[in-house]
Amino acid sequence: MAFRRRGRLMGMVGAAALSGWALAPAMAELPIEPTPNVLSLPSDYPDSWVYLVDSNFFGIESGKVIIADVGAESHQMKGEIGYAQFGFFTQAKTRPETYVVETFYSRGSRGQRTDVISIYDNASLLSTGEIILEGNKRAQILSEPGAFQLSHDERFAYLFYFTPAASVGVIDLVNRKVVNEIDIPGCAHAYALKDYGFASLCGNGSVVTTRLDSNGKLVSQTMSEPFNDIDADPMYSRGEVINGVGYFPTYGGSVQPIDFSGDTAVVGKLWKLSADEGDAKDSKRLFGLLKSKPKGSWLPSGWQLMTSDDEGRLYVIMRANATMDDHDTGGGEVWVFNPKTHELVQTIELDAESSLIEVTHGADPYLVALRPDQSVDVYKAKTGEWIRNIGGGMLLTSFSAQAAN
Repeated sequence: MAFRRRGRLMGMVGAAALSGWALAPAMAELPIEPTPNVLSLPSDYPDSWVYLVDSNFFGIESGKVIIADVGAESHQMKGEIGYAQFGFFTQAKTRPETYVVETFYSRGSRGQRTDVISIYDNASLLSTGEIILEGNKRAQILSEPGAFQLSHDERFAYLFYFTPAASVGVIDLVNRKVVNEIDIPGCAHAYALKDYGFASLCGNGSVVTTRLDSNGKLVSQTMSEPFNDIDADPMYSRGEVINGVGYFPTYGGSVQPIDFSGDTAVVGKLWKLSADEGDAKDSKRLFGLLKSKPKGSWLPSGWQLMTSDDEGRLYVIMRANATMDDHDTGGGEVWVFNPKTHELVQTIELDAESSLIEVTHGADPYLVALRPDQSVDVYKAKTGEWIRNIGGGMLLTSFSAQAAN
C-alpha cells in the first residue's frame, strides 16, 4: 500500500509538472535542430590552430589528427581526421588540403594490406581522394618530419619507403599518382630541396642529395663526406627547418646545420647548445627571463624536441642532468636560440616535463607542450607565461604536432 500511495503521489506531481510545462510560454521551447546538421571550418585556419597527431598505440588502426584552437578559452577541439597504422601527416600551403599516409587491412588488423595517401579538404574534413601506393613499401614508423615532405611548389610528395631496403617514393599530387621510386641505400628520409629533389641522412654520417627533373625522374645523386660521428655523438634525424636550413640536435648537446635551400645539401658548422654565464648575461639584457642554470649537464631530449616561430627563433626541449640515454625522454625546460648567432635568448620553465613541443604562427604565438598524461599545456611563446591546459582525453599517444598554415 505504501508503494501504491507513493506511486500515486509521484504521478500527481508528474501530472502537475507536465501541466505546468504545457502552460509555459512557447518562447521557452528550444528550436528543432535540423538533421543532419554538418558544420564547416574555414579553408584558411587561424594562426592559433594546430594539428595534434595521435598514433594511438592502444589501437593503431584508429589513430587520428586533431585540429585544435589552442588560443581559445573553451571548445578548443574543432575536428579530426583519420590516421591509420602509424601514418604520416602534412599540410599544403598553396591548396586547402591536408595529406595522411596510412595503411588499411581488409580484416581490420589482418588481411590484404593497402597503403594510401588520403587527401582531405580543410573546410569539410571530408576525403576528396586518395593515391594508392602499390607494393606495401611505405615505412610504418613513428612520425618523423623527414619521412613525408612536399616539394617547394607542392607538386610532388616525397615519401620514405622501407622494405627493409631504403628508398623514396615520388608522388605527383596534381595528377594523383606515383611517378618514381629512388633508391637511397643506407639512408633515410627526404628533406625537400630548392627545386625538385631531396636530401637523405645516411648511416655513415653523411648526407646524400637526390636531384629530380620536372617529371620526377632521377637526374643525379651525390653524397657528402661523413660529418657526423655516429658512435661518439649521434645526430637526431628529427630536425627543424627554418628558411631552408635544417637544424639537427645531437645527443651530446650540439646542433648540426644542413642547408637545404639550394640544389645540393650543404653541411654547416656544428655549434653547441650553450647556457654559460656569458650567454645568460647577454640574454637577460634582451628578455629578463633567464635564470642561472644548475650545475650538471643539460642535453636536448624528446621526440618532437625542436620547433620554431615566424621570427626564425629555434626552440629546444632540454633535460637537466641528462645522459645520452635520455635522448627521447623529454625535459622540463625549453631553451630558445637565435640559430644564426647561436645565442640563447630565452628559457621557458615548463609546468610539466614534455617530449613534444610546437609553436603556432603569428606575431604573438603560443607554445604547445605535451604533458606525460597526454594533455596539452599552452604558453605565451614570447614570455613563457602558462595560459591553460587542454585535456579531457583528447589524445592517447601523440608524437607529432604541426602549426596550421
